[in-house]
Amino acid sequence: MHPFRAIVIVGLLAVATPVFAQTPAPADGPARVVARLETLARNGTPDEFARLTAPSMPVSALENFALDFFVPGVTRTVAVERDRIPLEGVAEGEGYSLIVEFFAEVGARARIVSARVDMRRFGEADADTWQIVDLERLNVVEGLYRLRMDTTRGYAARNLTVDSDDFRVTLAEGSAFLVESDGGVTGMVLVGRGEMRFTPSSLTEKGQLKIFAGNDNLVTAIDGAYVRLSPADYLTRVSTGALTEQVTDRRVARRAEEIFNRERPKSYGVDMVEVSSEQWFLLPPSGDMLAEVQTRKFGTLTYAKSGNQAEDISLFSRERRRTMSIYASEGKLTERGPVYNEDALADFDITAYEIDAEVDPEKGTLKGRAQFSIRSRVSLLGALTFRLAESLNVTSVTSLEMGRLLFFRIRNQSGVLVNLPRLVSEGAPLTLVVTYSGRVDAQRVDSENVQVGVDEPGPLPAEPSFLLSNRAYWYPQNGTTDYALARLRVTVPDGYGAVATGQLVTGDFGLRDLVATRGDGRTLIFSAARPVRYLSLVISRFVRVLDTNFDSLAGAPAVARSTASGQVALSIEANPRQAGRGREVAASATDIMRFYGSLMYDTPYPSLSIAVVENELPGGHSPAYAVILNTPPPAGRFYARNDPAVFLGFPEFFIAHEVAHQWWGQAVGWNNYHEQWLSEGFAQYFSALYAQKLRGDTAFNDMLRQFRKWAIDESDQGPVYLGYRLGHVKNDSRVFRALVYNKGASVLHMMRRLVGDEAFFNGLRRFYTEFKFQKAGTADLQRAMEAVSGQSLGRFFERWIYGSEIPRVRYATSIGAGEVVIRLEQDETRLFDIPVSVTLTYTDGRVVDVMVPLTSARAERRITTTGVVRNVQVNRDNAALAEFSGL
Repeated sequence: MHPFRAIVIVGLLAVATPVFAQTPAPADGPARVVARLETLARNGTPDEFARLTAPSMPVSALENFALDFFVPGVTRTVAVERDRIPLEGVAEGEGYSLIVEFFAEVGARARIVSARVDMRRFGEADADTWQIVDLERLNVVEGLYRLRMDTTRGYAARNLTVDSDDFRVTLAEGSAFLVESDGGVTGMVLVGRGEMRFTPSSLTEKGQLKIFAGNDNLVTAIDGAYVRLSPADYLTRVSTGALTEQVTDRRVARRAEEIFNRERPKSYGVDMVEVSSEQWFLLPPSGDMLAEVQTRKFGTLTYAKSGNQAEDISLFSRERRRTMSIYASEGKLTERGPVYNEDALADFDITAYEIDAEVDPEKGTLKGRAQFSIRSRVSLLGALTFRLAESLNVTSVTSLEMGRLLFFRIRNQSGVLVNLPRLVSEGAPLTLVVTYSGRVDAQRVDSENVQVGVDEPGPLPAEPSFLLSNRAYWYPQNGTTDYALARLRVTVPDGYGAVATGQLVTGDFGLRDLVATRGDGRTLIFSAARPVRYLSLVISRFVRVLDTNFDSLAGAPAVARSTASGQVALSIEANPRQAGRGREVAASATDIMRFYGSLMYDTPYPSLSIAVVENELPGGHSPAYAVILNTPPPAGRFYARNDPAVFLGFPEFFIAHEVAHQWWGQAVGWNNYHEQWLSEGFAQYFSALYAQKLRGDTAFNDMLRQFRKWAIDESDQGPVYLGYRLGHVKNDSRVFRALVYNKGASVLHMMRRLVGDEAFFNGLRRFYTEFKFQKAGTADLQRAMEAVSGQSLGRFFERWIYGSEIPRVRYATSIGAGEVVIRLEQDETRLFDIPVSVTLTYTDGRVVDVMVPLTSARAERRITTTGVVRNVQVNRDNAALAEFSGL
């Protein structure tokens, strides 16, 4: 018998649903044996159990299984047959191997035993001739509890406190009711007059809280709360001395019950609807806590402390779908350090995919089967969770090494929890095959969209397109993006085409047919032979505009061409009305890729497919191997609003930005959401470099001016390092683009000015080469730049990426005989490294720029002149993110 592991499902703010198949009907011999096992589990004996087994059944297997099967004090059992396949070596219809889940209640506790039950028929075809020939216990799920709250036994509370990290609820006066389980007191319901106090230790989070509440510490009146905690923490987190048992007021009791019934299902729940009408829950681990607090001003706010998260403290509003604060506690920072790579916290990596999908974009349905290879990152892996859209029904999860597996749906998180029948050691191979189908929502291309308005509706509606990408969870994927190889076979209805991650290939898939039944339509095969972070697919009515091959390193030095292949296969697919636009995009894309190749001495992927689709919102999306480019339909009348990503003098911006993501964001990923500027800021800066190459310094300086304006205007909303959360509290996506895109690009330009062009681009190439097909962080970029430039850049990144202040620089200039003197000053208590450009305009029309680095409280520079200087300007090129004023 294989070693096993008892799995306790832990899913804060989630509900896990065990997935059971329906028992075959009518009840045949094996089904009647399962029904008999259900009865025996409740009120049978080992001897009766043994009579269901064949004489050849090993006694040891029977005895070992009986230890889990017969539970003392069981009050209710349910057996559900989940899967059945023919038994090997037995004539058809004469034997089956079943996967059966046995649910057992013991009072207010419950457990599930998953087992493989092999049966054969002996003699004639009646129920008694079916016998069990082998048994294997696959999994045991423990720790399921019913919660209860006795409203007849309440407590008067005066100055009662419930504490967690940076959080306290105080009930000044009111009533408290205990939430109990067989495992002990696991929560409370509070009713009355009190206060919630949330005081984040992080300065950045204080800033976000101030945006939300007007103060960097949230202190607000409350009139109720629902709290969940570990029974082990009850006496240490709750001031129980403030409780006095009292006779319960009926109105207060009714209000407590309302809170209990409303808030209880939202967290730590395990939905067992297939086997029980009761609600079942898990106990929070020691150290964790959840509080649903009814505030008078902000509605219900949720505080959570979840030790299994990289950022274990959060405050959010379910109703508003807003996260006001999420960060790592001091204990978590000590455990993992100030920065982290999300992959290092994952239990496993996915290294390769083989996906077969049939998609109907008109109905929004998908039928798929995914085979993916896993490598464990922990010493012993007993369970794993992958993400898949909740609307997709999983019909089976199997392992090539272990056979059929028990899996649970994690509701409200698009998750699937898989229990493994035996532990997988670190580095050991594991291959899963997941079969699924159902409706799936298309993903909007909104990450790089600009704010637009409609002057008048256009006469032609946009041609529909159907995008499935990383946020649609249309295929099984890790909780964090993984670099993996992939092969994808997609079947779409006649008349449709597709662009996907990978290079379009011809011939056989090279794999067994993963989709069991396939309808009519067109089948396309895509191969990603180089690692990709995630898989994307866009389906629409396409016409092929172009197929070509070109050398993307034609403009790179000879040393680059000798070490890397720059051959790229470029294809353009466009909606029929966008064929002309597709030809324009083809010319731009070729030129852009050659330009970027000349800077980086490499092109990460051997092909690029561009889908030009119609959409009312201009923008784009750039998975590996592909670009999806939104283009307004003909005669559409749109005007651009005030937005960080609107560059009226640079119409090639979107294609330049999206193509840059093949290097930045795809070939080099980011460690976690805090590091998104390494994708978006880099793509923004590279698009500005291309604007300079294509349209000259004026276009480049115009973009720098816009970068600077938005960065300065929005920097009080938080540091670049806050990533996608910038603007989230106010629901203003422009803040994210202003800081992660534009300020990130400005930071790169300032660093270039400080270290010089040669060191800057050598540093970028070093960073790219070291982290190609990996994830990286700001600290990695800093190390690469320091190694090449010889300069210390710690303070530079601390101020510009991790901080949100904009420095003030005071200056004075004087024009003398044969020289210009520039004096610069900044606040000596908060020093920045600032490259300040000084522009000299001579009377003969010559213009000369001189860079003066300000890296201390004061700097003075004497600039030798070569003629009569008419004018001196400071930061005319907008390179420095500082407010300038005269001394």
